[in-house]
Amino acid sequence: AKASQLTVEDLLDVIANGASANPMFALKGPLMAQANFAPAFPLKHAQKDMRLAVQLGDDVGLSMPVAAAVNERLKEAKRQGHGDLDFSAVHKNFE
Repeated sequence: AKASQLTVEDLLDVIANGASANPMFALKGPLMAQANFAPAFPLKHAQKDMRLAVQLGDDVGLSMPVAAAVNERLKEAKRQGHGDLDFSAVHKNFE
């Protein structure tokens, strides 16, 4: 939101009313706007699951570039010390 000069509220409104609207975003968006990353599902576990998905793709010869990119972002968030926070704390990589 900051880089586009939108308020957080405007950004949440656009996403909530667009094609990417979904229940998870409706739940996490307002919490993220408040910097509330109390863990419902820790980021470190999300990264482990994503690592396993990428590994399975490799094992069966299936390229999974989006999953691999998400895994890298989650790994970076862990390196930044966010592993015990909610998985939505991955957005801190983009601040």
